[in-house]
Amino acid sequence: MKGAPSVLTLLDAPSRADHAYISASDRCAFLGQYLTGGNCRAGCNQLIRSFKCEPSVTRNDYRRKQRKQQAIATLAQWLRRAVTREEAEHATWVPIPPSRGRGDPDFDDRLSRTLALAFAAYDVDVRELLYQIGSTVPDHAGQERLRTSTLYEILRLDLEALRARPIRERIALFDDVLTTGKHYKCCERRLREALPSAEIAGIFLVRRALPGRWRGLG
Repeated sequence: MKGAPSVLTLLDAPSRADHAYISASDRCAFLGQYLTGGNCRAGCNQLIRSFKCEPSVTRNDYRRKQRKQQAIATLAQWLRRAVTREEAEHATWVPIPPSRGRGDPDFDDRLSRTLALAFAAYDVDVRELLYQIGSTVPDHAGQERLRTSTLYEILRLDLEALRARPIRERIALFDDVLTTGKHYKCCERRLREALPSAEIAGIFLVRRALPGRWRGLG
């Protein structure tokens, strides 16, 4: 894709204004930008729509399945270019859980699939340490956003996966789109209950940029 990012951009003070739950103490970085209510010049909007297409839709629509697979491959390429092998191998990568619980027909493992492609042949530690005990309506699809307290209460830490092997130097909480930062903060809180001294950062494929504050990629 023309203009595809090849570096991670740290969230700075002006861009933090787009994400209500993110503070100056949070270390977050992103690859691209998703423009609310418009078309991102780099094509991120359509790419992310295809990436987030629900499994129940792709099972019955071959074209949309193909577009989703291509979106996963493209975003994995972006991530591989932006993160060095050393950086990837020194972190434990934890996908932020999707809105559907394990066992739900629409449970989507797109984040784990992206990490597997991005870091193929690396000695990388990808673990689904967090999960939801129930399904919720995605914030972008519902009339009302999920309350922070509700989200936190349905998040669980997979203790068996946590104890399987030591955590690496840092934890990279990985998600597709940074919107308010609510999911990131709830997941960080759950992790810190078990790992209070862990170095935790957020890595996002794209961040949502509000109209009027959109800046060029990279």
